[in-house]
Amino acid sequence: MRLLTIIFFLITNSLISQSILLNSKKPSQIESKALNEISPLVYSEIEENDILWSKVVYEFVDLNERLNFPLLFPVNDEQNKIGRKSLWRILKEYIVNQIEIDSTGSSLEIYNTEDFSSADKLNASDIKDLISYELVSRKTGTQTLFVKSSEIGGYNIKGIWYFDKKAAELKYRLLGIQPVGANTENLKDNVPNPKLETTYFWIWYPSIREELNKHLVFNDRNNNNRISFDAILLNRRFSSYIYKYDNIYGDRTIRDYIIRRENESLKQYQFRLIMESERIKKEILDFDIDMWGY
Repeated sequence: MRLLTIIFFLITNSLISQSILLNSKKPSQIESKALNEISPLVYSEIEENDILWSKVVYEFVDLNERLNFPLLFPVNDEQNKIGRKSLWRILKEYIVNQIEIDSTGSSLEIYNTEDFSSADKLNASDIKDLISYELVSRKTGTQTLFVKSSEIGGYNIKGIWYFDKKAAELKYRLLGIQPVGANTENLKDNVPNPKLETTYFWIWYPSIREELNKHLVFNDRNNNNRISFDAILLNRRFSSYIYKYDNIYGDRTIRDYIIRRENESLKQYQFRLIMESERIKKEILDFDIDMWGY
């Protein structure tokens, strides 16, 4: 039943996008109608007694991987073509707009750590400091610039796999997302080819679902088959690898126990990390199979 619901959702969204283009009498109607007619996937209410088993996992979505290109491109943040924005541009514009509405940033659910505790919640000033920098030049003077889409290397995501007894199904719920990109100090100093390894902040994912649902992911193979950024993330239509999961050792990372061997090449070490990630994924997915076997 859940599979049929998802298929219906994807087909409906793909038809909406092109029918609006064909039926709009004015260009201004294209975007406004698209935003109004797309409805997000609704979370079902889960009771504590319905959760038989669960595991929290942390994954990295590498934007260098081809499968993740829809989240990366277009990297030109100045482009204003309707329906052509990267995930980072959507997040950045949403954050900036919310800060303009409320200078304290209290409406934003953005935190310093993945624990999402009230003590770790960031204010507007903290958020802007993490993703912006001042550039001084003789021509333009002092400019405040924000991290660009081309300066984002990936996203850390936090989610929970759980077995729903009522639905008799293994499910996944995305909880948080963290952009990973260039260090703003390096951008300020014009360091060539800065490493895209700096983590910015954690965003409580349910708080941005409505915004992500307003924007469609571009499909270069078929313009009539497009879904929202919210749907592509919820349905896990991306490539990722696990770097941490909740465990008895205090949520240690895979790198904490898969140690690089002496004289081992970086490529060989990375391969072992990926293999461990795949082992954990298989262990999670096998739980569903084991339940039916039991």
